[in-house]
Amino acid sequence: MKTTDFIKKTSILSTLSLGLILSSASFASTGGGGGGGGGSTDSFDDLFSEAEDDGRCSVQRVERSDSTFYVPTDPTNSSAKFHILGWGNGTGGTENTYSTLLRSLASQCVLVAAANTDNSGTGEEIEDAVNDARSRYASKVLSNHKVCTSGHSQGGGGSFNAANRLDADCVIAIQADTRFTTTIYDDLASDVEVIALWSEDDTLAPAGSEYFTSNTRNVEAASSILTEAETANEDHFTITSGRGGDIGSMFRMAVKAQLSNDSAEATRFRGAFWGPSTSSTVTTSASEISEVERDSGAVNTQP
Repeated sequence: MKTTDFIKKTSILSTLSLGLILSSASFASTGGGGGGGGGSTDSFDDLFSEAEDDGRCSVQRVERSDSTFYVPTDPTNSSAKFHILGWGNGTGGTENTYSTLLRSLASQCVLVAAANTDNSGTGEEIEDAVNDARSRYASKVLSNHKVCTSGHSQGGGGSFNAANRLDADCVIAIQADTRFTTTIYDDLASDVEVIALWSEDDTLAPAGSEYFTSNTRNVEAASSILTEAETANEDHFTITSGRGGDIGSMFRMAVKAQLSNDSAEATRFRGAFWGPSTSSTVTTSASEISEVERDSGAVNTQP
């Protein structure tokens, strides 16, 4: 893992007051290959390649005063209904900062409810966006729908708080800041599945930094079922550009795994994050991935 020196420390501290913030991420590597067994026919590389592209659903963006919605329509099934992804922006960012990314997530046939704020650390605004989506788009939401909370930087930290407020099924946290802009107020329920994504070249708080308390410790302490993955050679702002680079592809993989309304697709992608290691499982043998950590809850969870 990378470390930083005193000069970088000073630069980081001066940057914290200006924008999107992430404190350190440290990992214990799972090492190389993906093992045998399991019965999946998709390798991790197959799944990653598939998730680089947008999905089949067309998307309508609807902006309201407090929330913006990315509403999917399935051209193969006009009456299709969907699960919900709640989103929180990073400090200094707006929903528009992530608009291309959020549209690409919704194209995976998921209803995205984004809070219109750059201060989403409490989780309240994400909660409001999800509840607004449930009300406005009741005809588009599955009766037994799942909710995942998500966000970047402060919004990533806020996604844990929103999950507790909503009794959500899952969290997909992107470079979650849980130290400077918000904290995780309470541990998640023991059945909440968490995917935490980080980036190796995040200069705001490099993984393994000796100067800051690790965000991963906070995420790990709050989670019972957790997979963490770090993308190689990307920084804190890669996710804000276009469809988000490799970390954006990992994000789409996580969304497919957790929220696809196609059970076969969900099962295929769940194999990248959950269950015993197979050829599908994310590991550092993939060139896009620098570090991975899966806890016992992740290994013992059914794909």
